[in-house]
Amino acid sequence: MSRSAPLGAPDEARNVLAITPFRRLWISLTLSSLGDWLSLLALMSLAAIFTADSATLVRYLAVSGVVVIKLAPSIVLSPLVAALADRLDRRWTMVAGDVLRALLYVSIPLVGLLFPGFALEWLLIAAFLAEVVELFWTPAKDAAVPTLVPRRLQREAGRLCLLVSYGTAPVAALLFAALASVGNLLGALVPSLASPEADVALYLNGLMFLVAAIVVAGLPIPKHKPAKGGAGTRDADLLRSMWTGRRAAGASPLGRGLVLGMLVALAAGGTVVGVGRLHVEGLGAGNAGFGVVFAAVFAGMALGMLAGPRVLKKFSRRRLFGVSVAVAGLALLFSGAVADMVLTAVLTTLLGVGAGVAWGLGTALLGEEAGDEDRDRALAFLHGCARVVLVAAAAVAALAAGFIGDYALPVGPLTYDLRGSGVVLMAVGLIAVVVAWVSYRQVNRDDPEAGPGLVPELVAALRGVDLTEDQEEEPEHPGAFIVLEGGEGAGKSTQVRELTVWLREQGFEVVGTRQPGATKLGMRLRGLLLDRENSHITPRAEVLLYAADKADHVEQEILPALRRGAVVISDRYVDSLLAYQGAGRDLAPDEIRGISDWATQDLVPDLTVLLDVSPEAGLSRLGGPADRIESESLEFHDRVRKSFLALAKRDPERYLVVDASEPQGRISKEIRRRVRSLLPDPVDAGSEAVTGMIPVIKSD
Repeated sequence: MSRSAPLGAPDEARNVLAITPFRRLWISLTLSSLGDWLSLLALMSLAAIFTADSATLVRYLAVSGVVVIKLAPSIVLSPLVAALADRLDRRWTMVAGDVLRALLYVSIPLVGLLFPGFALEWLLIAAFLAEVVELFWTPAKDAAVPTLVPRRLQREAGRLCLLVSYGTAPVAALLFAALASVGNLLGALVPSLASPEADVALYLNGLMFLVAAIVVAGLPIPKHKPAKGGAGTRDADLLRSMWTGRRAAGASPLGRGLVLGMLVALAAGGTVVGVGRLHVEGLGAGNAGFGVVFAAVFAGMALGMLAGPRVLKKFSRRRLFGVSVAVAGLALLFSGAVADMVLTAVLTTLLGVGAGVAWGLGTALLGEEAGDEDRDRALAFLHGCARVVLVAAAAVAALAAGFIGDYALPVGPLTYDLRGSGVVLMAVGLIAVVVAWVSYRQVNRDDPEAGPGLVPELVAALRGVDLTEDQEEEPEHPGAFIVLEGGEGAGKSTQVRELTVWLREQGFEVVGTRQPGATKLGMRLRGLLLDRENSHITPRAEVLLYAADKADHVEQEILPALRRGAVVISDRYVDSLLAYQGAGRDLAPDEIRGISDWATQDLVPDLTVLLDVSPEAGLSRLGGPADRIESESLEFHDRVRKSFLALAKRDPERYLVVDASEPQGRISKEIRRRVRSLLPDPVDAGSEAVTGMIPVIKSD
């Protein structure tokens, strides 16, 4: 049975949500997060409404002030507040936080009705106080989650909490747009509600926070449980995490290019947030239009992160990253130039898709580049920078638009409305395109996944085919190359024999072979490498000896068989060298891959079957005295197994991972099912030597 249950699978999510206390907490967090996003939209809109009769610069200053107050306190005050919050009761801190935020947000439209001259000032004060309250609420929430979920499910619980933190943004935006339309209808029906200060969104916002508080009040959260890690700790030390993680994220040209591209894509989205409210007002859309544009950006990001790499799965990830950043920049550039609300919504959706693809791919590539030791620090640096860039982009964009102002330019008999917001959108879009080009050049240095050209590879990926399928050149060889990999005692030799017999019964010429030891030179190298008396062989010398065996094996046995149309089945190949000598001996995998590619003339298997078995189970199957490799420690073989699984995860289309603890017959059946799709017509396969089958070379 193949292993295909990734982390974060739906079954794991259902298991976490089946825990009643956590499910109730998750509902409360969803309501709080939805209210938080809804408040951002409502406050930015009210800031624009309260300054409707003021100069353009004042209006943008008000909107910019809301953005800074809404997001900046978590960067500046988190360390101090987190230290105090850790001493408070978690449950009642969350309850009090939700109640206080509800009262503060509801007070804003009420103060606007009762004291119009103090409306804007109280909006900014209440927004600031609500953010300070949230700084106490967040560590309490982060400490509460581990107390309600078993340790094995805490990672999935964290993913679900992260989902509601960002996934509610487009929902809140669409809800805000709908409420704006309802508010207009109420104003038409009830004149007393016609005043813009009576904002339905903030009233509903307060109701959601109150419901969230009621839900949390009944949860069995232990008192004074100290926070252990999680998002709260990271946020509480945001500036320090950015400082300590900068080297981990930018240690290589690839890392620096990824960070640069991701941050400029996020800055493009922040620019839309900063100037969006007043920009859509110029398009005649108002609050509803702002909600639609906001939803378009975040829904596009979600779509890009989920669907982008899957739609273009045959496209180089590094190239796709650079292209997606450029798409985000171009969409922003054109959205500032057009004067149509519908087209603006479409372009901002495209911007979101580009930013989402860039963020999803960039995070994955940066994690791979940083390695296990530096991954957490690199990602903490990235998330910290993302928050700072979002604040800066939204605030500076609003200020810049205010200073530029709005103008009516005569163009012949027509007049073109040049708005400061449009100029800022176009300028940031142009900067994003330039930065995308720089990032693309930096990220795509020595890209192992890239094809011969960007445009041909992109066209082939959009069609869902390999680039080689569009080329008229004949394939290098008509045969099929299948490799079986796995740890000691996985049963590779048995499956090589079973697969060989089955293929011969189908009429194919089959060459069964092994590494090392398939040639005369290989047999001598095998004896040298596996003899326990040769423990003095150094790891680097070991790599070169294995590479010499592969060079001789490919040249003398594998390539000639493939060129005449045979099916070659090999017991071990290059991936064993990467796993045993790379992970097992702790050598650089990239250096080993370079040596192996040269030795094997860049010959890649059509299919690699990984027979996965735990080291304890595999070694227990061995009979006779252990050789030099088999006698290594369990830790060595465990590293080898993890490396095999990582290689398979990185290239799932070439790999078939099979649980080697299953019955032999079931394993053989699953391998045959996958191999059948690779086989040529048996009439054409090996027609020159159908009657001269080469015997199987059994391996240990």
